[in-house]
Formats: sequence, structure tokens, C-alpha cells
Amino acid sequence: MNRPEKELETACTRYAREKGYIAIKLEDTGHNGIPDRLYLKDGKAIFVEFKTLGRGRLSLFQSHWLKQLEKEQFTARTVWTIEEFKELIP
Repeated sequence: MNRPEKELETACTRYAREKGYIAIKLEDTGHNGIPDRLYLKDGKAIFVEFKTLGRGRLSLFQSHWLKQLEKEQFTARTVWTIEEFKELIP
């Protein structure tokens, strides 16, 4: 289903909380491009940038942050659908 970004983020966060994850909204951090959300559980940190399927695009800053987080061995992904999210957070 092609959901607007906010609806996708809300649905995914609800799913993650049902699975026992702590969900943190990363806003106004002073760092342009930081991912939308951080999900925490069992010593794992997963950063997620949500985008609308077919319309959303990563900015250069967003792409940079995702690469930097992965370089530091964190899981950092762009999510376009709830199905992708459920694979990331089983």
C-alpha cells in the first residue's frame, strides 16, 4: 500500500511497539538529515528514514547520515513500505 510518509511512520512505530521496541522520534537534533526514528530493543539500535513510495527521495544529508551510521555498524535503513519494516523488525 502506498502510504504518505507520516502514515507509514505511524503504522511502523505502532508495529514496533507491539513487538516490544522503544521508539524514539529524532527531531530537531541540530543535524540536518538525521533519520526519522530510532528503535531500540535487546541491545540493538535501528535507525529508520521513512519515505513515500514512488515520490520520496533521500536528500544528500539523509544519504550521508545513513551511510555514516552503517559505517559505525548500526542498522540504518530507508523504509518505503510496512512490509520492508516488518522484515527489518521481525
